[in-house]
Amino acid sequence: MFHKRKILYTIFLIFIFSFLFTGSATAVTLFNDTIEQGDGYQINNFVIDVTEVFASQEAATLRIYEGESDDDDYVYDPFLSVGDSYEFDIEDEEAEITLIDVYSGVVPRAKLLITVTDDDFINSNTEGVVDGGHSEAEYSLTPVLKISKSVDNDNINVGDVVRVTVTVENTGDGEAQDVVFSDPQQPKFILVDDILGTPGRMDVAVDDSPKKIYVYDLKATEAGTFSLNPTTASFTNSVGETFPEVSSNSPTVIVEATEDLVNATLDINTELDAYSVERNSEIQGLLRIKNTGTTSAEAVTLKLIIPDGLEYTGGDPSIEEISGVPTIYLDSFGIQQEKEIDFKLEAKEIGTYTISTESSYMYDDGVNPELQEVSSTSVTNKIYVTKGEYDYLFEQPVYVYAVPLVIIGGIVGWIYYRHKQYKF
Repeated sequence: MFHKRKILYTIFLIFIFSFLFTGSATAVTLFNDTIEQGDGYQINNFVIDVTEVFASQEAATLRIYEGESDDDDYVYDPFLSVGDSYEFDIEDEEAEITLIDVYSGVVPRAKLLITVTDDDFINSNTEGVVDGGHSEAEYSLTPVLKISKSVDNDNINVGDVVRVTVTVENTGDGEAQDVVFSDPQQPKFILVDDILGTPGRMDVAVDDSPKKIYVYDLKATEAGTFSLNPTTASFTNSVGETFPEVSSNSPTVIVEATEDLVNATLDINTELDAYSVERNSEIQGLLRIKNTGTTSAEAVTLKLIIPDGLEYTGGDPSIEEISGVPTIYLDSFGIQQEKEIDFKLEAKEIGTYTISTESSYMYDDGVNPELQEVSSTSVTNKIYVTKGEYDYLFEQPVYVYAVPLVIIGGIVGWIYYRHKQYKF
C-alpha cells in the first residue's frame, strides 16, 4: 500500500514539474501549409526561402535571409528531410521549421510547419508567404527625417522682408512615404510671397540631397526677438508603419524698430470647430481679426476661398457673397481693434480640403506719400470629409430597395383584396 502511494506521489511530482517547466514554452504556430519552390515565408525582416524541393528524396533545401540581401548572402541554409526540424533565433525568440512533406509537380512544393516560442514581437505588416522569395519581400526599414529651417537674415528692421527656406533629408535606412508637412503661420510677420507653394504629400528617399519644401518671404511688422515656428512632418515607411511626428529647428530673427515709421498689422486667424467630419455635416467657422499695428488699416477686404466639395451656407451679416466668394469689407479698422466673424459651411463631398483667407488693406506709414498696400493669404489646417453614417444606403443598386417594396406592396394588395371579399 505504501509502495503504491509512493509511486502515485512520484508521478504527481513529475506531472507538476513537467507543467511548470514546459507549460509556458508552448510553441506558437505561424504557418502549416505548402510553399512552392522559389517562394518564401517572411517573419519581420527574415525570409525563409524554399530554394529547392527533392520529391524523390523526400527532402528540401531552405535558405534563410535577413533584410535586403543578394541570393548568396543568406544566414542559414538547412537541408531537411521529411520529418526533420531546424531551429534559429529571430530577435531573441526561437523559431523552428519542420519539413512535413514534399510534393512533385510542374512547380514542386514543400509543406512546412513554422513555429516560434512567442509571437508578440512579430509585425503583422511583414509576416506571411512571399511570392518570389526574399528578393520580393517588403522589409520594415526606418526612415529618419531631418527638417532644417533657415533665414537669409536674422537681424532686420520693421518693414523688412526675410526669406525663409525649409529643407528635408532622409538619413535613415528606408524610404519615408506619405510625408505630410505643416508650416504654421508666423505671428508678427506677414506672408508677402509664397515662392514654392504648399508641398503636397510626397516620398523622401534615403541619401538624396536636402530637398527644398518651403521657400517664402515674410515681412516683419513689429519690433522684437522672434523664434519662427517649427515645420513638422508626419510619415510612414514602405510597409505602412507610422512614425512619430518630427519637427524642424526654430531660427531666431531680431527685428529692430525704425523711427517715425508706423504701420497697420492685421493678425488674421481662421478656425473651425471640426477638421474631420462626415459628408453633409455642418462646420462652424470663426474668423478673428486684430490690428496689432500702430495706425489704423483702411479698405480692409477679406475673402474666404471655399474649395469645391465644401459649401458656404451663411454667417455673420457683414459677409457678402460677391461672385460666389464670401467677402467682408471694412472701411477702417483701428489700432488694437478686434473683431470675430462667424460663418457656416456644409461638407458636400468626400475629400481633403483647406480654406484660404485672402486679405488686403492699406495704411499710412507716416513717411511715404502713398498709402502702403498689404495683402496676404492664410490657410487652415486640412479638413477631412469622410462618408456619412447612411451614405451606404444610396450606394446600393435599385433592386435592393425595389424587391422588398414589391413584396410588401403585394402583401398589402392581397390583404385589401381579402378584406373586400369578407366585407361582401
